[in-house]
Amino acid sequence: MKKTLATATDTCRARCINGLRRFFAAPTLIPPANRAFLERPIVIISIFLALSLLVMMTADYPLGVWMKSFPEQLRGTAKWISSFGTGLLVLSFSGALLIFAILAPAHKLRKSARTGADLVATAAAFVFLSVAGGGLVDSLAKNIIGRARPELLQTNGAFYFRPVAFHADFASFPSGHSATAGAMAMSLALVFPRLRPIFMPAGVLICLSRQWVGAHWASDTLMGWGVGIAFALWLAHAFARRRLLFTYGSDGRLCPGERYKTVLMTLRALLRRRPVTAKEEATSVPATACPSQSNLASHTLEIRS
Repeated sequence: MKKTLATATDTCRARCINGLRRFFAAPTLIPPANRAFLERPIVIISIFLALSLLVMMTADYPLGVWMKSFPEQLRGTAKWISSFGTGLLVLSFSGALLIFAILAPAHKLRKSARTGADLVATAAAFVFLSVAGGGLVDSLAKNIIGRARPELLQTNGAFYFRPVAFHADFASFPSGHSATAGAMAMSLALVFPRLRPIFMPAGVLICLSRQWVGAHWASDTLMGWGVGIAFALWLAHAFARRRLLFTYGSDGRLCPGERYKTVLMTLRALLRRRPVTAKEEATSVPATACPSQSNLASHTLEIRS
């Protein structure tokens, strides 16, 4: 028993260390020249900053006055929707999945099962880092900028700023919940491309709820959404350049790596407690996924042990 526990501990430690080494290693893949325009973080930040300033000057005040008269009977629903913007649900689930995948007894699994466990750990780490990192960056930015919240409309107006206040009443721009929502929506959409039509509208709904409850101006939520999306895209490019989870398609867009499609198949096999055959593994990877990068191996966060 002690020997088994010691072996599992050593394996987990080695996988964590090797995973961190891979993440902080120098990039091995150069982004394509035709990289998608709207997947460039600096472009996203620039677009949403311009839109936010425009909305701030033209629509924030009238919308702020309207928020004061938002139907009281709908505030409960708006607050419930807004609560998802904390990111606790996604952080808890992705963190637990990451720990479970790392603690999986890799020394007892076949190669295909270890590959699947490593891919699950990589995907969970990406989502967790996107949401946590996006929220931290936004929190620092809004406390430095120090814009007054809509609740202070009568006393301070719509354009009052107290930089570096580090007080909740002066931490409105950009919205933290909206940044978390943007990071959640974008990271989940990248990991599960087919579910993008669900994740993106859900994130937008969280942003709108922050206005309905009177916690943020419209420009706050708009900029927060942009910060969250930009951070998730920056992290996805960092992963792709190290051949972790993502790669680039022939059109220059980010897409799952060659072996990513084996994740669900491997999870099903693990739940059934049966090994994954080479035939099943081969048929689970569609040949059309990122065709221009099909010759590139999609590495995972952990080195095989």
